[in-house]
Amino acid sequence: MPCVGWEQVTAIVVTVVLAVLAGTIYNNRRIDDVHRRIDDLRADMNARFAQVDARLGRVETQVGELRGELQAVRQELKEEIREVRVLLQEVLRARTS
Repeated sequence: MPCVGWEQVTAIVVTVVLAVLAGTIYNNRRIDDVHRRIDDLRADMNARFAQVDARLGRVETQVGELRGELQAVRQELKEEIREVRVLLQEVLRARTS
C-alpha cells in the first residue's frame, strides 16, 4: 500500500476547502436571489393593498353619500305620509259630519 505524502494531503485538503468555499458562495448568491424575490413580492403585495385601501375609501365615500340621500328620501316620505294622514283625517271628518 503506497504511502500518501503531505503534498498530496495538502492538495486534497485545499481542493476540498475550495469546493466547499465555492459551494457556499454560490449558495449564498441563490439565497440573496430568494431574498430579492421575496422583497419584490412584498412590494407588489403592498402596492395591491394600497389599491384595495383606495377602493375601500371610495366605497366608504359612496356609502356615505347614499346614506345622506337615503335620509333625505326618508324625510320626504315621512312628510308625504303626514300629508296623506291629514287628507284621510279630513275625509273621515267630512263623512262623519
